[in-house]
Amino acid sequence: MLGAEKTLVQKSGYFSRAAAANKADIELIAKCAHKGVQCALAGDGGVIGEDEDRDNELRAIEFERIKGGKPFDIDTPWFGELLAGIDQPKGESIVTEHA
Repeated sequence: MLGAEKTLVQKSGYFSRAAAANKADIELIAKCAHKGVQCALAGDGGVIGEDEDRDNELRAIEFERIKGGKPFDIDTPWFGELLAGIDQPKGESIVTEHA
């Protein structure tokens, strides 16, 4: 009816929850903010986070490495721990394709 022939699906990388930040959250937020300032002053771009490919080093992860379109590995240990912590079964992996 509107003549719209395109659809855009976007995924947000933002994680949220309903609980207040705990001590560990506040410490991580402070570390990320401090590292973000260091990287900005050094001219390093990216998203501050614990880089799983570099032994969880807190660093500015390159945008190219965190872009969407990659399948999520449900066999990652932290994901199994998360599911166990909330008493949620993992289920089967599903093969997907990204256009």
